[in-house]
Amino acid sequence: MMFRFVHTADLHLDAPLKSLALKDEELSEIVGNATRRALERIVDICVNEGVDALLISGDLYDGDMRSMKTAAFLVSQMERLNEAGISVFMIRGNHDAESVLTRELELPPNVEVFTGHGGTVELPEKGVAIHGVSFAKPQAPESLVPKYKAPVPGLFNIGLLHTSLAGAAGHDNYAPCSPNDLVTHGYDYWALGHVHVRTVHRETPHIVMPGMPQGRDIGEAGPKSVTLVSVEDGVASLEERITSNIEFVRTDVLLDAVSDWRDAMSAIEEVIKLVAQSSSEHVVLRLELRGETPLAWRLRRDADLLLESVTNLARASGVVWIDKIVQQFVPPSIVGEGEDPRKELSALMKDLAAQPSFLKRARSAAEDLIGDLPPELRSAFGQTEDDQAREVAHLLDEGVQDIVARMLAGGAEQPW
Repeated sequence: MMFRFVHTADLHLDAPLKSLALKDEELSEIVGNATRRALERIVDICVNEGVDALLISGDLYDGDMRSMKTAAFLVSQMERLNEAGISVFMIRGNHDAESVLTRELELPPNVEVFTGHGGTVELPEKGVAIHGVSFAKPQAPESLVPKYKAPVPGLFNIGLLHTSLAGAAGHDNYAPCSPNDLVTHGYDYWALGHVHVRTVHRETPHIVMPGMPQGRDIGEAGPKSVTLVSVEDGVASLEERITSNIEFVRTDVLLDAVSDWRDAMSAIEEVIKLVAQSSSEHVVLRLELRGETPLAWRLRRDADLLLESVTNLARASGVVWIDKIVQQFVPPSIVGEGEDPRKELSALMKDLAAQPSFLKRARSAAEDLIGDLPPELRSAFGQTEDDQAREVAHLLDEGVQDIVARMLAGGAEQPW
């Protein structure tokens, strides 16, 4: 007896862009449609593999979804599965619970959405029982495990649960429980959701966090996937299938001792070629340039030319897009016989930027500037006062380096 299903969660359909660096109109459109393309890929996998079911363990939506176009797109994908004879079992996560529109959707008859009271669907012909409990509200400070019914004897029991488990960095605490709580409940496979990183917490029984099928920004880097599960005679085997249309990548380029602009571009081009081999259709790349190089000051001074040159290399690949270039160089010391006024000025600026009184004035000025920004941009400077203070100190350090770079590179030949 065989039962096959795809396990996914945290698609965050039509989630807004988070990265302020995505200013390219064509790229913005690609990223804006990425979660839809990921859902299409998930459905493709289900149909092509001939699975029995798709399991969605919460946060299919992204908060208060109001777009009827998004709703219509979702219904169309569920209808594709219906026509292929594939069942869908869903629970609502914390983001889904915020949405009013999704509660009014008329989904095809193949879609089973578990309520906040919990429920069980038995499929005796497949030897499986599927259990689920949805979030009734956006918050779930207590464990939901007690709401799950006892395992059905003689069947392979699967539980859909949206949870942070015992907590995860970068994720709020929702429906907390421990892996041991899940083990003792007696199910054979726990299909989890909420944490965006794929993790197989246990194999007997299986406790699986599938991760998200599509990253949304550079903080969710790497290829994203779903988990294809085959259950035969009560034994489950797992396969990871890539679904991300866009892969966000952060990578270093070491330029130690590189002194020629062309050599630097060659090193960057090699990295772009390597990244372009991704299994995703597009790669959004953040480059971090590192090392001790005499080019450090020129690369910082001519950051605009650097970005243009690297962007052209990326476009030539046909796959890669540049999100941002971060310069983390260790610049060579200012050398020369006798006293160099640039040395003294550089040291004075660095000392001044580190003084508490100067930092206090800088933070005050920054608060006024940040207050004038549109609300959606203010969060780029952090969510707390300490975050904002660190960002201001970082910007001051960057400013000092820019000024010194221009002083030291003055009169240097052009890089091209």
